[in-house]
Amino acid sequence: MTIAGAINFTSDMPDLPRVLRAMALGPARPRWHRETGIMLGVCDDAEIAVAGPIVALFHGRLDDVTEPDVPRTGPSAANIVIHAYRRWGLDFPLRLVGDFACAVWDGETKRLLLARDALGFQPLHFWRDGNRIFFATEPRGLLTHSQIERQIDERWVARSLALLPYDGAGTLYRGIDRVIPGHVALFEHGNARQLRYWRPEELRPIRLPRDEDYAEAIRALLDQAIRCRIAGAATVGSHLSAGLDSSSVTALAARQLDERGLRLSAFTAVPIPGFDGSAYRDRIWDEGPLAARVAEAYPNIDHVLVPNEGPALFDVLDQIGDASGVPAVNAMNQIWIHALGEAAKRRGVTVMLSGDKGNMTISYDGFGYLTRLARERDWITLAGHLRTLHRTGTSWPSLGNRVIAPLLPPGLRRFLRRLFGRPERGLREHSALRSDFADRLGVLEEAQAMACNVSNSALGRQDVRLAVFGRTDGAMVWRSYKRKFGFTHCDPTGDRRLIEFCLAIPAEQFLLQGESRSLIRRTMQGILPDIVRLERRKGLQAADWSRHLIAARPEIEAEIERLERSPLAKASLDLPRLRSLLDNWPDGGWHRAKVAYDYRLALARGLATGRFLRRFEGGNE
Repeated sequence: MTIAGAINFTSDMPDLPRVLRAMALGPARPRWHRETGIMLGVCDDAEIAVAGPIVALFHGRLDDVTEPDVPRTGPSAANIVIHAYRRWGLDFPLRLVGDFACAVWDGETKRLLLARDALGFQPLHFWRDGNRIFFATEPRGLLTHSQIERQIDERWVARSLALLPYDGAGTLYRGIDRVIPGHVALFEHGNARQLRYWRPEELRPIRLPRDEDYAEAIRALLDQAIRCRIAGAATVGSHLSAGLDSSSVTALAARQLDERGLRLSAFTAVPIPGFDGSAYRDRIWDEGPLAARVAEAYPNIDHVLVPNEGPALFDVLDQIGDASGVPAVNAMNQIWIHALGEAAKRRGVTVMLSGDKGNMTISYDGFGYLTRLARERDWITLAGHLRTLHRTGTSWPSLGNRVIAPLLPPGLRRFLRRLFGRPERGLREHSALRSDFADRLGVLEEAQAMACNVSNSALGRQDVRLAVFGRTDGAMVWRSYKRKFGFTHCDPTGDRRLIEFCLAIPAEQFLLQGESRSLIRRTMQGILPDIVRLERRKGLQAADWSRHLIAARPEIEAEIERLERSPLAKASLDLPRLRSLLDNWPDGGWHRAKVAYDYRLALARGLATGRFLRRFEGGNE
């Protein structure tokens, strides 16, 4: 699923076959269209269509279109894109449903359009020099061109280390931009701009007659989203944790596959045998037993337990960087993710389902709505919800921390959270980012105000869920799973139709009668075992993460020495602090919050980013 193109090149035309081969996920099989000064091409399973002066390139999956006269069967997805563009112009992506990225070249008007789906499940990047435009699925394709310098964008690095939301179109690579999810990048008459076509804040409210109608609608939409993603696939897998989202996706997928006489491989990451995680109070540190209850409920599920074992930590981090072109964010999760991917590869899985977006869609807890009530000073409605939540077991300090605190000025917010025993973690505690580097690049104040919690920076938005959706752009990581393991990552909980429904219905449905995540619990009654459906604890991924960090300690020391010789790593990372963490290595207590922040977040994430930067600079010694 790979596309690329070059527009308005009178000389030094990019070698498009080489570009496509550099990004191919399998045998390239490149196809292209050429005009004077223009070359457009695809490889893998991407599509190209030509209709008169209009050329369309498409990669991804197209599920549906919203208008009855657009053909749904027969024509290729690229032809449907042309049809939609001819009818709706710049708004054409809004009429398409699926996980996609596409390009449209209109030879008559001499304009180029690049578009991505609303959530950005498929990547698309571009480089521009005047009226010359060079676009490709991945930055590595663009970097094959001699005129594009291999340089890192320092501001992107600073924001990434601070866990700040993505802003604008910039990427890790200076001069290379991404098409922003839910946008169309328009190039015409020497000008370029990105136009937002998906505006979920403008959705019309949906109100149904009965509470149970909302649950039925969610179940139907989730079923539809799963069906679209597994259509035609004979070997389907799912990531099954103990949580509501992955459990719901797995159960509904198993029911659908059973109708086709097919089985579902459900993969659960678990600690190594003999690990004791009882120190993690009120957390599900071994998700295997609860996941097994879901698997036992459906005879066509093959439940695969995947211990947190695999290659050495730095080997896995290098593989991620090579496959995705970006440094790993959650470094200590990468070994079990790698092990799960290898297990799926051995079983020949071609579609892997997840529930990654579920926390902001089907299992949203509704607390952002309560903060909005406070911001709008609807005290009577807010008081009613708070009293109900308190009666059902949520403490007043917890309610104040989650509902009121995000509205306060940062200083007062930090003071009150510390007073109630829920202190915020400062930038230094969760990040290895050098403060002078962050300050120079204009991100220090924002990072300190957000304090690693996106809800703290979403006060100007109508709904905190929109802030969370835009926080990251995971398309390159998801694409890397296809490159490494052979499967397409699909998240039904990120289906645009499902998201829009969740955003449009009354937020009270998510915390009905004071029950957190009420809507998904009602939706899955009779489908999930009650022991899973009514579970209140949160799962804990990679509870035995410290094993891998301890094993990597000698390499960590060597890596810090190498980073001290890397100009960019030395400028961006607080290397003296990383060395101090190494010198003051804990004897135990890896479950404690301070240790986890210092070592699982600041040290591991800093090393992952620094090592990526060093290798990019060419320092592989």
